[in-house]
Amino acid sequence: MAGDNKVTVEELPDGKWACFLHVPGYEQPFDLGKRFKSEERAEIWLNVSEATTAIDMVLAKCRPGPAK
Repeated sequence: MAGDNKVTVEELPDGKWACFLHVPGYEQPFDLGKRFKSEERAEIWLNVSEATTAIDMVLAKCRPGPAK
């Protein structure tokens, strides 16, 4: 992951765990879209290609568009 982006694993109110991408310049973190029964499973998921794809998709949405 390039730059100052950071991924955190956080427990949700329902007791499940989720991964969030924090991107400088955005006040709220981006939910990477998966839920897990444990913190350990969430951390393991961050090492699979599906997580990399989710992060890349969020970063693509955050990139500024071409100048008009």
